[in-house]
Amino acid sequence: MNRSVFGILLCWMICLTGCQSESQREAAQQKREEELEENLEELFGAFAEALEEASESESGDYDFGELSPVQTVIREAEGLNDEAIRSFRTSGQADYGKMAKASDMILELFETYDEGELQPYSVDIYVILYNGACAYSMQEDVEKSLSTFKLAVQYGWDDHAHTMVDSDLENLRATEGFKEFVVQMDELAAERAAANIPDEVSFPFEFSLTDINDKPLSLADFKDKVVIVDFWGTWCPPCRAEIPSFIRLQEEFGEQGFQMIGLNYEGGNPSSDLEKVRNYVTSEGINYPCALGDDATQDQVPGFDAYPTTLFIDKTGKVRHRLVGLHQYNDLAAIVKKLLAE
Repeated sequence: MNRSVFGILLCWMICLTGCQSESQREAAQQKREEELEENLEELFGAFAEALEEASESESGDYDFGELSPVQTVIREAEGLNDEAIRSFRTSGQADYGKMAKASDMILELFETYDEGELQPYSVDIYVILYNGACAYSMQEDVEKSLSTFKLAVQYGWDDHAHTMVDSDLENLRATEGFKEFVVQMDELAAERAAANIPDEVSFPFEFSLTDINDKPLSLADFKDKVVIVDFWGTWCPPCRAEIPSFIRLQEEFGEQGFQMIGLNYEGGNPSSDLEKVRNYVTSEGINYPCALGDDATQDQVPGFDAYPTTLFIDKTGKVRHRLVGLHQYNDLAAIVKKLLAE
């Protein structure tokens, strides 16, 4: 692969594992100054395009080895799917014919191979099938769209918020079959999220700061509540991408004894940082208290090395779980529900 591909791979890893800090404040300052304005959609699109270019390269710099029959079909289907997506990025019109053809190729695999043989390629499969469901819906074949969408969910598609607003699925969402499956889909997502709850951790943690509205903010203020403390920065793409999930958590669980708190680390001038965070909180409609964090607070987290880092604290004030990097709403909600039930 060429350098640009490696660069995009690095960006991908940042979104999954968090924004790494070289020496905390210095790294934050560097990233802040770079003003990374790319959103996740652009990042993932660029990543897919770079991978396609690398795979189509005739330079022979990277040897993937001999492909199995399943890998060969998936590679061809990915190519069609990528062409369809690229068409949308360049012209605003998706090539639903290619999406449908790519999905048909995957569906044919199910006639020959069992789930155990296909599961190693689940990510590739559910992306192609989801787009196939969109294509069939646009072609008004809602029965095939529904059966294909169910398979996409079975193999890992879990972005339900996007599913419910995707204009390509408007015809599908209008069917009774889809409405019935939504309940099953939510239950399946909750089961998966509960199964993925990280191991418990325990370390002393407390803070007493002043929030961005000049009011005292202390962990002790929320005794008897389940609390999430999010270490984040406005310069950090995965941090920004996770904010809507935190807003939703506060909306859905706030009256049940849950509190979300954001501790921001910009790494620049405190005065300008404060104004920047205030503006971001306002523009994004953040509905929970935020404060500029300090080194003493962050240093309490063992091995802290990336943003966002999210702490889950139970009603007794004890840290119970820690996540690093960007995570889906269902994964976050599963931990909150578990702690609220105790």
